[in-house]
Amino acid sequence: MEERKNILDHIELRSESVQDILTRPPHWMIRWGNSIVFAILLMILLMSWFIKYPEFIPAPIIVTSQNPPEKLEARTNSKIEKILIKDHQEVKKDDILMVLQSTANFKDVLKLKKIIDSISPKMIFTFPLNEASKFKLGELQGDYNNFAKAFQDEKLFTRLQPYAPENLATSQSLTEYNSRIATLKQQLHLENAKYDLSKKNFQRSQTLFEQGVISKMEVENEKIKFLQAEQNLKNINISLSQLQEGISNLRKTKSGVAINTEKDKISYSSQTLQLFEQLRKSLKQWEQNYLLTSSTNGTVSFTQFWGENQFVKSGEIILSVLPQNKEAIVGRMLVPATNSGKIVTGQKVLIKLDNYRYQEYGIVQGKVQNISLTPDEKGNYYVDIILSNGLKTSYNKTLPFDKELKGNAEIVTQDLRLIERFFYQTRKLLGYQT
Repeated sequence: MEERKNILDHIELRSESVQDILTRPPHWMIRWGNSIVFAILLMILLMSWFIKYPEFIPAPIIVTSQNPPEKLEARTNSKIEKILIKDHQEVKKDDILMVLQSTANFKDVLKLKKIIDSISPKMIFTFPLNEASKFKLGELQGDYNNFAKAFQDEKLFTRLQPYAPENLATSQSLTEYNSRIATLKQQLHLENAKYDLSKKNFQRSQTLFEQGVISKMEVENEKIKFLQAEQNLKNINISLSQLQEGISNLRKTKSGVAINTEKDKISYSSQTLQLFEQLRKSLKQWEQNYLLTSSTNGTVSFTQFWGENQFVKSGEIILSVLPQNKEAIVGRMLVPATNSGKIVTGQKVLIKLDNYRYQEYGIVQGKVQNISLTPDEKGNYYVDIILSNGLKTSYNKTLPFDKELKGNAEIVTQDLRLIERFFYQTRKLLGYQT
């Protein structure tokens, strides 16, 4: 059996078909197969090196200027009383753009505002009360009336000077007292002379009485004269003391009158000034509620068509003012917390604007300028983007900018090559296993 098998194998190997295959050269696919596979692998590796596959963090973006458009909203539920500008009109700072309806005549309120703004606290006495009394001020009327009353009271106090008669009477009394004191001092001088003479006569009579020259009655008469002179002298001194005390009281009265005059003057002035500032404050509040005023030079843009007597709700944005000085263009992103830790300053940002399709106009490029340290109440982080090349796109087109632009942006956190990403994923898997 073994022998038969060997014979069959020998016959098989030497058949013509087998010989034909064994003697024919191998096909090129077989000869170069390994080389082709190696070349393909090398090409794949080279392509994975040159092809980049960056990691993105997408988020919505608003492109605006560093001096963003001013959005003016209604502060109260009311109707539009007067529209003073047109859409896309150039306006200046502090221009009144629109007036909402109130119980006051807005023209009278604006006149009052002009008067108050032109008067400093030190010049409050120049307030034109007669002119302002004709104004219809609505909800401001109460504050204006309080100020007007205080203003009139102060003017009456200044004109009538209620303490002047008392002050004048006190001054006259002081003059009379001083005159009486001068007279009493002259009398005192005479009484002193009489006192000295009566004293000498009394002493001389005592000596003569002791010598027996005169009688005792004559000595007693001289003594009486001496005592009367002494009493007159004391009476004059008492009168002088009383007049001095009266002068002191009059001076206290005059000082009190001066103090009361100054105190009331300050009180009236302070009350007038306080109510003037209260009126200014109420006027400012009225302006905020019923006037839409531009705070910058720029161009007005209506959010929709507005007409007079149209009702607006509190908090509703009515118009915007685009500043003339746009300065640098920036982007503002609200990025969710996921992967936000990878965002750092200087990273590239690719911006696709809704107003200009990126397939047609291209992509705007920016850089991360800043990221907030803490998230907001929804867990999102604020990221500031600087557009150093403005709105120049990847298609070398410069997009016009006349308002806020919205779109979507992608922050390039890791600009990895394809091969780096492959090994990055492998490294992550190995890391998980270990």
